[in-house]
Amino acid sequence: MGIRPLRADEVEALVDDLWLPFAAEMGDIDGYDALAEDVDARAEALDYRTEQVETEGVQTFVAVADGESAAESGAGPDSDERSLRGYVTVAASESPPVFARGPVAKVKDLYVAPAARGEGVGTELLERAHEWGRDRGCERAALSVHADNDAARSCYESMGYETRYLKLDRPL
Repeated sequence: MGIRPLRADEVEALVDDLWLPFAAEMGDIDGYDALAEDVDARAEALDYRTEQVETEGVQTFVAVADGESAAESGAGPDSDERSLRGYVTVAASESPPVFARGPVAKVKDLYVAPAARGEGVGTELLERAHEWGRDRGCERAALSVHADNDAARSCYESMGYETRYLKLDRPL
Protein backbone atom coordinates (compact mmCIF):
# COMPACT_ATOMS: atom_id res chain seq x y z
CA MET A 1 0.00 0.00 0.00
CA GLY A 2 1.39 3.37 -0.98
CA ILE A 3 0.23 6.90 -0.20
CA ARG A 4 0.75 9.50 -2.93
CA PRO A 5 -0.89 12.55 -4.49
CA LEU A 6 -3.95 11.99 -6.64
CA ARG A 7 -3.25 12.31 -10.36
CA ALA A 8 -5.61 14.00 -12.80
CA ASP A 9 -6.19 10.71 -14.64
CA GLU A 10 -7.50 9.15 -11.40
CA VAL A 11 -10.22 11.69 -10.60
CA GLU A 12 -12.97 9.56 -12.14
CA ALA A 13 -11.88 6.48 -10.14
CA LEU A 14 -11.69 8.59 -6.97
CA VAL A 15 -15.22 9.89 -7.44
CA ASP A 16 -16.74 6.54 -8.46
CA ASP A 17 -14.88 4.21 -6.12
CA LEU A 18 -14.42 6.41 -3.05
CA TRP A 19 -16.29 9.72 -2.99
CA LEU A 20 -19.74 8.49 -4.02
CA PRO A 21 -19.62 5.60 -1.48
CA PHE A 22 -18.36 8.09 1.14
CA ALA A 23 -21.26 10.44 0.40
CA ALA A 24 -23.73 7.55 0.61
CA GLU A 25 -22.33 6.44 3.99
CA MET A 26 -22.53 9.96 5.37
CA GLY A 27 -26.13 10.25 4.14
CA ASP A 28 -26.94 6.96 5.89
CA ILE A 29 -25.46 8.26 9.16
CA ASP A 30 -27.55 11.42 8.96
CA GLY A 31 -30.10 12.44 6.32
CA TYR A 32 -28.79 16.01 6.70
CA ASP A 33 -25.77 14.85 4.65
CA ALA A 34 -27.75 13.04 1.94
CA LEU A 35 -27.03 14.04 -1.65
CA ALA A 36 -29.64 16.11 -3.46
CA GLU A 37 -31.71 14.06 -5.89
CA ASP A 38 -32.16 16.85 -8.43
CA VAL A 39 -28.41 17.37 -8.98
CA ASP A 40 -25.95 15.20 -10.89
CA ALA A 41 -23.68 14.68 -7.88
CA ARG A 42 -21.17 12.62 -9.88
CA ALA A 43 -20.71 15.33 -12.51
CA GLU A 44 -20.40 18.03 -9.85
CA ALA A 45 -17.88 15.94 -7.92
CA LEU A 46 -15.84 15.27 -11.08
CA ASP A 47 -15.65 19.01 -11.83
CA TYR A 48 -14.79 19.88 -8.22
CA ARG A 49 -12.10 17.20 -7.82
CA THR A 50 -10.57 17.96 -11.22
CA GLU A 51 -10.28 21.62 -10.23
CA GLN A 52 -8.73 20.67 -6.88
CA VAL A 53 -5.91 18.72 -8.54
CA GLU A 54 -4.65 22.06 -9.87
CA THR A 55 -5.46 24.23 -6.84
CA GLU A 56 -2.53 25.65 -4.87
CA GLY A 57 -2.76 24.99 -1.15
CA VAL A 58 -4.99 21.90 -1.50
CA GLN A 59 -3.84 18.30 -1.88
CA THR A 60 -5.63 14.99 -2.20
CA PHE A 61 -3.63 11.90 -1.29
CA VAL A 62 -4.72 8.39 -2.22
CA ALA A 63 -3.91 5.02 -0.73
CA VAL A 64 -3.05 2.80 -3.67
CA ALA A 65 -2.86 -0.98 -3.62
CA ASP A 66 0.10 -2.69 -5.24
CA GLY A 67 1.66 0.60 -6.37
CA GLU A 68 -0.69 1.08 -9.32
CA SER A 69 -3.44 3.51 -10.15
CA ALA A 70 -7.00 2.51 -10.92
CA ALA A 71 -6.39 3.53 -14.53
CA GLU A 72 -3.32 1.26 -14.78
CA SER A 73 -5.11 -1.73 -13.26
CA GLY A 74 -8.24 -1.29 -15.34
CA ALA A 75 -10.27 -1.11 -12.15
CA GLY A 76 -13.49 0.78 -12.33
CA PRO A 77 -16.68 1.15 -10.38
CA ASP A 78 -17.75 -2.45 -11.08
CA SER A 79 -14.37 -4.05 -10.36
CA ASP A 80 -13.81 -6.29 -7.34
CA GLU A 81 -10.10 -5.39 -7.37
CA ARG A 82 -10.10 -1.65 -6.92
CA SER A 83 -6.70 -0.07 -6.69
CA LEU A 84 -7.68 3.09 -4.78
CA ARG A 85 -8.22 2.09 -1.15
CA GLY A 86 -8.82 5.49 0.43
CA TYR A 87 -8.19 9.20 0.18
CA VAL A 88 -7.69 12.33 2.22
CA THR A 89 -7.99 15.94 1.09
CA VAL A 90 -6.14 18.60 3.07
CA ALA A 91 -5.98 22.38 2.65
CA ALA A 92 -3.61 24.91 4.20
CA SER A 93 -5.51 27.73 5.86
CA GLU A 94 -4.09 30.93 7.32
CA SER A 95 -5.46 31.98 10.69
CA PRO A 96 -6.83 35.51 10.93
CA PRO A 97 -4.04 37.88 12.07
CA VAL A 98 -5.94 38.82 15.24
CA PHE A 99 -5.25 35.35 16.68
CA ALA A 100 -1.94 34.23 18.19
CA ARG A 101 -1.83 31.06 16.11
CA GLY A 102 -0.35 30.04 12.83
CA PRO A 103 -1.71 28.31 9.75
CA VAL A 104 -3.82 25.16 10.05
CA ALA A 105 -3.92 22.06 7.86
CA LYS A 106 -7.65 21.46 7.45
CA VAL A 107 -8.54 17.86 6.67
CA LYS A 108 -11.52 18.24 4.36
CA ASP A 109 -12.35 14.58 3.59
CA LEU A 110 -11.05 11.21 4.71
CA TYR A 111 -12.48 7.94 3.48
CA VAL A 112 -11.26 4.36 3.45
CA ALA A 113 -13.01 1.74 1.32
CA PRO A 114 -14.75 -0.87 3.48
CA ALA A 115 -12.49 -3.68 2.21
CA ALA A 116 -9.40 -1.78 3.43
CA ARG A 117 -10.67 -0.77 6.87
CA GLY A 118 -8.79 -2.02 9.89
CA GLU A 119 -5.49 -2.09 7.97
CA GLY A 120 -4.19 1.30 9.12
CA VAL A 121 -5.00 3.03 5.82
CA GLY A 122 -6.82 5.93 7.51
CA THR A 123 -3.91 6.46 9.88
CA GLU A 124 -1.40 6.46 7.01
CA LEU A 125 -3.50 8.94 5.04
CA LEU A 126 -3.80 11.28 8.02
CA GLU A 127 -0.08 11.05 8.74
CA ARG A 128 0.62 12.04 5.12
CA ALA A 129 -1.81 14.97 5.41
CA HIS A 130 -0.04 16.06 8.62
CA GLU A 131 3.35 15.88 6.89
CA TRP A 132 2.02 17.97 3.99
CA GLY A 133 0.72 20.56 6.47
CA ARG A 134 4.02 20.71 8.39
CA ASP A 135 5.87 21.20 5.08
CA ARG A 136 3.70 24.31 4.52
CA GLY A 137 4.30 25.76 7.98
CA CYS A 138 1.01 24.67 9.51
CA GLU A 139 1.07 24.45 13.29
CA ARG A 140 -2.02 22.30 13.77
CA ALA A 141 -4.31 19.95 11.91
CA ALA A 142 -8.08 20.30 12.21
CA LEU A 143 -11.05 18.29 10.98
CA SER A 144 -14.76 17.83 11.48
CA VAL A 145 -16.41 14.49 12.11
CA HIS A 146 -20.04 13.54 12.41
CA ALA A 147 -21.03 13.05 16.05
CA ASP A 148 -22.43 9.57 15.25
CA ASN A 149 -19.40 8.35 13.26
CA ASP A 150 -17.87 6.39 16.14
CA ALA A 151 -15.25 4.57 14.05
CA ALA A 152 -13.86 7.80 12.59
CA ARG A 153 -13.92 9.55 15.95
CA SER A 154 -12.01 6.68 17.53
CA CYS A 155 -9.36 6.83 14.79
CA TYR A 156 -8.93 10.59 15.15
CA GLU A 157 -8.76 10.48 18.93
CA SER A 158 -6.16 7.68 18.80
CA MET A 159 -4.03 10.06 16.72
CA GLY A 160 -4.24 12.88 19.27
CA TYR A 161 -7.20 14.87 17.95
CA GLU A 162 -9.24 16.55 20.69
CA THR A 163 -12.63 18.21 20.67
CA ARG A 164 -12.12 21.96 20.56
CA TYR A 165 -15.53 23.13 19.28
CA LEU A 166 -18.99 21.65 19.05
CA LYS A 167 -21.03 22.63 16.02
CA LEU A 168 -24.73 23.00 16.67
CA ASP A 169 -27.53 23.59 14.19
CA ARG A 170 -31.30 23.49 14.07
CA PRO A 171 -34.06 23.77 11.53
CA LEU A 172 -35.56 27.22 10.98
